[in-house]
Amino acid sequence: MPINRSIFLVQTVALILALPFWISAQEKSHVTSEQVTHAIQEIEKLAQKQIQENTLPGLAIAVVFQDKMVYAKGFGVRDTNTKQLIDADTVFQLASVSKSIGSTLVAELVGEGKITWDSKVSVLDPGFEMFDPWVTREITIRDMYAHRSGLPAHAGDLLEDLGFTRAEIL
Repeated sequence: MPINRSIFLVQTVALILALPFWISAQEKSHVTSEQVTHAIQEIEKLAQKQIQENTLPGLAIAVVFQDKMVYAKGFGVRDTNTKQLIDADTVFQLASVSKSIGSTLVAELVGEGKITWDSKVSVLDPGFEMFDPWVTREITIRDMYAHRSGLPAHAGDLLEDLGFTRAEIL
Protein backbone atom coordinates (compact mmCIF):
# COMPACT_ATOMS: atom_id res chain seq x y z
CA MET A 1 0.00 0.00 0.00
CA PRO A 2 1.59 3.32 -1.00
CA ILE A 3 2.08 5.98 1.66
CA ASN A 4 -0.99 8.17 1.68
CA ARG A 5 -0.22 11.86 2.25
CA SER A 6 -3.28 12.26 4.43
CA ILE A 7 -2.25 9.29 6.61
CA PHE A 8 1.21 10.79 7.04
CA LEU A 9 -0.36 14.12 7.95
CA VAL A 10 -2.65 12.44 10.48
CA GLN A 11 0.31 10.71 12.08
CA THR A 12 2.36 13.88 12.15
CA VAL A 13 -0.43 15.93 13.67
CA ALA A 14 -1.14 13.22 16.23
CA LEU A 15 2.51 13.10 17.29
CA ILE A 16 2.82 16.86 17.46
CA LEU A 17 -0.30 17.05 19.59
CA ALA A 18 0.80 14.19 21.84
CA LEU A 19 4.41 15.27 22.41
CA PRO A 20 3.72 18.17 24.79
CA PHE A 21 1.60 15.88 26.95
CA TRP A 22 4.25 13.17 26.96
CA ILE A 23 6.81 15.73 28.08
CA SER A 24 4.36 17.19 30.59
CA ALA A 25 3.62 13.75 32.01
CA GLN A 26 7.33 13.40 32.74
CA GLU A 27 7.18 16.64 34.75
CA LYS A 28 4.21 15.67 36.91
CA SER A 29 4.77 18.32 39.56
CA HIS A 30 4.58 21.16 37.02
CA VAL A 31 1.23 20.36 35.41
CA THR A 32 -2.17 20.34 37.08
CA SER A 33 -5.25 18.32 36.18
CA GLU A 34 -7.02 21.56 35.36
CA GLN A 35 -4.31 22.50 32.85
CA VAL A 36 -4.59 19.09 31.21
CA THR A 37 -8.38 19.36 31.03
CA HIS A 38 -8.10 22.80 29.43
CA ALA A 39 -5.48 21.56 26.96
CA ILE A 40 -7.69 18.61 26.01
CA GLN A 41 -10.59 20.96 25.31
CA GLU A 42 -8.37 23.10 23.08
CA ILE A 43 -6.92 20.10 21.25
CA GLU A 44 -10.41 18.75 20.67
CA LYS A 45 -11.46 22.09 19.13
CA LEU A 46 -8.35 22.06 16.92
CA ALA A 47 -9.01 18.48 15.80
CA GLN A 48 -12.65 19.23 14.98
CA LYS A 49 -11.60 22.34 13.03
CA GLN A 50 -9.10 20.32 10.97
CA ILE A 51 -11.83 17.82 10.06
CA GLN A 52 -14.41 20.52 9.25
CA GLU A 53 -11.92 22.37 7.03
CA ASN A 54 -10.94 19.13 5.25
CA THR A 55 -7.31 19.66 6.23
CA LEU A 56 -7.11 15.93 6.90
CA PRO A 57 -9.61 13.08 6.78
CA GLY A 58 -9.17 11.98 10.38
CA LEU A 59 -7.02 11.53 13.43
CA ALA A 60 -7.04 9.99 16.87
CA ILE A 61 -5.80 11.62 20.03
CA ALA A 62 -4.83 10.04 23.33
CA VAL A 63 -3.59 11.95 26.35
CA VAL A 64 -1.73 10.29 29.19
CA PHE A 65 -1.35 12.24 32.42
CA GLN A 66 0.40 10.91 35.50
CA ASP A 67 0.64 7.42 33.98
CA LYS A 68 -3.10 7.20 33.24
CA MET A 69 -4.92 7.66 29.97
CA VAL A 70 -7.25 10.58 30.65
CA TYR A 71 -8.54 11.11 27.13
CA ALA A 72 -8.90 9.08 23.94
CA LYS A 73 -11.05 10.01 20.99
CA GLY A 74 -11.17 9.66 17.21
CA PHE A 75 -12.16 12.34 14.73
CA GLY A 76 -13.14 12.05 11.08
CA VAL A 77 -12.80 9.04 8.82
CA ARG A 78 -10.11 6.44 8.29
CA ASP A 79 -11.09 5.89 4.68
CA THR A 80 -12.50 8.66 2.51
CA ASN A 81 -14.22 6.15 0.21
CA THR A 82 -16.01 3.99 2.78
CA LYS A 83 -16.39 6.82 5.33
CA GLN A 84 -15.41 4.36 8.07
CA LEU A 85 -15.04 6.45 11.22
CA ILE A 86 -11.95 6.76 13.38
CA ASP A 87 -12.39 5.95 17.06
CA ALA A 88 -10.05 5.75 20.04
CA ASP A 89 -9.12 2.16 19.09
CA THR A 90 -8.28 2.79 15.43
CA VAL A 91 -4.85 1.43 14.53
CA PHE A 92 -2.78 3.63 12.22
CA GLN A 93 0.07 2.53 10.00
CA LEU A 94 2.88 4.63 11.40
CA ALA A 95 5.53 3.51 8.92
CA SER A 96 8.83 5.26 9.57
CA VAL A 97 7.28 7.57 12.16
CA SER A 98 7.61 4.60 14.54
CA LYS A 99 11.40 4.98 14.43
CA SER A 100 11.31 8.26 16.32
CA ILE A 101 8.90 6.85 18.89
CA GLY A 102 10.87 3.62 19.37
CA SER A 103 14.25 5.33 19.49
CA THR A 104 12.96 7.82 22.07
CA LEU A 105 11.86 4.96 24.31
CA VAL A 106 15.16 3.13 23.78
CA ALA A 107 17.08 6.35 24.53
CA GLU A 108 15.19 6.65 27.82
CA LEU A 109 16.24 3.10 28.77
CA VAL A 110 19.82 3.87 27.72
CA GLY A 111 19.73 7.03 29.86
CA GLU A 112 18.50 4.99 32.82
CA GLY A 113 21.39 2.56 32.33
CA LYS A 114 19.10 -0.42 31.73
CA ILE A 115 20.48 -1.13 28.23
CA THR A 116 22.98 0.35 25.79
CA TRP A 117 22.76 1.08 22.09
CA ASP A 118 25.09 -1.89 21.70
CA SER A 119 22.92 -4.32 23.68
CA LYS A 120 22.43 -7.52 21.73
CA VAL A 121 18.86 -8.00 20.54
CA SER A 122 19.06 -11.77 21.15
CA VAL A 123 19.94 -11.15 24.81
CA LEU A 124 16.96 -8.84 25.23
CA ASP A 125 14.65 -11.19 23.30
CA PRO A 126 15.80 -14.83 23.41
CA GLY A 127 13.20 -15.73 20.76
CA PHE A 128 14.71 -13.29 18.26
CA GLU A 129 16.11 -15.04 15.19
CA MET A 130 17.64 -13.78 11.97
CA PHE A 131 18.65 -15.60 8.79
CA ASP A 132 22.12 -16.45 10.11
CA PRO A 133 23.10 -17.69 13.61
CA TRP A 134 26.05 -15.25 13.78
CA VAL A 135 23.81 -12.31 12.89
CA THR A 136 21.20 -13.49 15.41
CA ARG A 137 23.87 -13.59 18.12
CA GLU A 138 25.69 -10.34 17.26
CA ILE A 139 23.11 -7.83 16.03
CA THR A 140 22.57 -4.85 18.34
CA ILE A 141 19.93 -2.19 18.88
CA ARG A 142 22.28 0.26 17.16
CA ASP A 143 22.51 -2.04 14.13
CA MET A 144 18.72 -2.21 13.83
CA TYR A 145 18.27 1.57 13.97
CA ALA A 146 21.19 2.09 11.54
CA HIS A 147 19.63 -0.38 9.06
CA ARG A 148 22.62 -2.73 9.40
CA SER A 149 20.59 -5.89 9.99
CA GLY A 150 21.18 -7.41 6.58
CA LEU A 151 17.47 -7.32 5.77
CA PRO A 152 16.64 -5.89 2.35
CA ALA A 153 15.06 -2.46 2.08
CA HIS A 154 11.41 -2.45 3.10
CA ALA A 155 11.59 -6.09 4.26
CA GLY A 156 8.15 -7.30 5.21
CA ASP A 157 6.31 -4.12 4.14
CA LEU A 158 4.20 -5.89 1.54
CA LEU A 159 3.53 -9.03 3.58
CA GLU A 160 0.57 -7.43 5.36
CA ASP A 161 -1.02 -6.60 2.02
CA LEU A 162 -0.61 -10.26 1.04
CA GLY A 163 -2.59 -11.39 4.10
CA PHE A 164 0.19 -12.35 6.52
CA THR A 165 -0.50 -11.71 10.21
CA ARG A 166 1.69 -9.49 12.41
CA ALA A 167 3.07 -12.60 14.16
CA GLU A 168 3.95 -14.22 10.82
CA ILE A 169 5.67 -11.07 9.60
CA LEU A 170 7.70 -10.71 12.79
